[in-house]
Amino acid sequence: MGSRTLDKIFNEALIFFITIPLGFLIPFSSWADEERGYVQPLNEVFQTETVYPQEQGEVQLQLSPTFSEGNNRKLFQVPLTLEYGITDSWQIELGWISHINRNPDIGVTTRGSGDFEIATKYSFMNLADSNFHAAVGFEIGLASGNIDKELTEGFNEYEPFIILAKDFPTLNNSQIFTRLSVGFADRKKRHEDPDEDEVEANELSWDVGFFIPIGAIRLTTEFNWRTNEWHNSGDENQIFLTPGVVWDLPGSWEWGVGAPIGLNDKSDNYRIITQLIYEFDIG
Repeated sequence: MGSRTLDKIFNEALIFFITIPLGFLIPFSSWADEERGYVQPLNEVFQTETVYPQEQGEVQLQLSPTFSEGNNRKLFQVPLTLEYGITDSWQIELGWISHINRNPDIGVTTRGSGDFEIATKYSFMNLADSNFHAAVGFEIGLASGNIDKELTEGFNEYEPFIILAKDFPTLNNSQIFTRLSVGFADRKKRHEDPDEDEVEANELSWDVGFFIPIGAIRLTTEFNWRTNEWHNSGDENQIFLTPGVVWDLPGSWEWGVGAPIGLNDKSDNYRIITQLIYEFDIG
């Protein structure tokens, strides 16, 4: 059996693993409380998608300046994200890396805008009238940045995902959560020198973490793993421990700062992620 056939079988198995929970979750969705039967202490953590949906007619705007240092390069990015609740369970999302500054003060500096992202997520809250939640979704990353300035890797990426979470109401509404996804890469852009192109390899991602509300702050911790080494001679394998803190500000504002720490040689040494979130209703 050739390696191409093995890759096909493995890809199909991953799709099955990611999407099959829908068959189990849909029957439970009718058991979920039609009214909001859960407490939402925060909107987002730093490197993991949360299970919470936007409510119908609700808009969330997020600004997340991020600095990364590692592998003989520095990187500053300014992602912008907009989420909108179509229903109380189903949302859509638009994302754009509005500005990238690569290698400020070292080497060759390049600047510009990066890739776009379109996503949708459907959440199943309070499954069977319990404190368990789940969500399934799909993201599409569009290679819109300049590849010769290293503002994109040149791939469109198609990423199904599943999120599971459990609340602990007696522990001040703390939560544990996990997210699993696979991203299927489809090359759309190439460097002028093809030898500089990244390997077209699909990426597996796994995140697990928890948050603990204390007054107006929420202490967060995440373990984040991204790898494509399993597919087509990929060479990426990044592992992070991401502590952070989020403040629930007056009104509909939320601000936080996280500090991912690289745990292996292929990860950035560290990152600093700040995020400012504002929510409002239009419906």
